[in-house]
Amino acid sequence: MKILLDENLPDSLVEALQALGHPTDSTNRLHLKGIDNGTLYQQVARDYDLCFTRDAGFVQNVRHMRQSPGLKLLRVVIPQQAAKSSVIAFVKAFRGTEWSRYRNGDDWP
Repeated sequence: MKILLDENLPDSLVEALQALGHPTDSTNRLHLKGIDNGTLYQQVARDYDLCFTRDAGFVQNVRHMRQSPGLKLLRVVIPQQAAKSSVIAFVKAFRGTEWSRYRNGDDWP
């Protein structure tokens, strides 16, 4: 599963997901920080399976798109905390997730 992390998630999460065997990038590392969400979604939709964000507006816009490429955008609703604690909580939830239960634009977990 190839994963993209939006700019509002810690970059340390990239390594944590890679350690689980998932190719992972972030908008920060791809120098896409600040790009319009709709443009970002269209540019990366064919290259990734999952995209995680905390941006409710991004998710709302995607929910209203008529086309649904293979990319599944999910809004992370794990409470924000220090980066290290946030990564631990994310990885724990990630490992326990049944991905077929989630649709594009859903809140996760």
